[in-house]
Amino acid sequence: MTAFDARRGWGTVTDSAGAEFEFHATAIADGSRRIDPGTNVGFAAVAGHQGRYEARDVTVVSGAAGSSGGSGGSGGGSASHHEPA
Repeated sequence: MTAFDARRGWGTVTDSAGAEFEFHATAIADGSRRIDPGTNVGFAAVAGHQGRYEARDVTVVSGAAGSSGGSGGSGGGSASHHEPA
């Protein structure tokens, strides 16, 4: 599942194993700065701030259900709404 708050520029992706990764609009690979909720995406999970993993190189995947990703590997998910704390 993917979530994105365009106003704040932050979102989350959830891989098929249920792990959730945050990402900033600058991590969207095509430079669009926005991903619609429910959109299938691919991403790379990389070590981020405070030892938590985050999504980078977020790309829209046409017609795919998203692939599973592990810590530090590639993953997939879809977009949804995210309100950071």
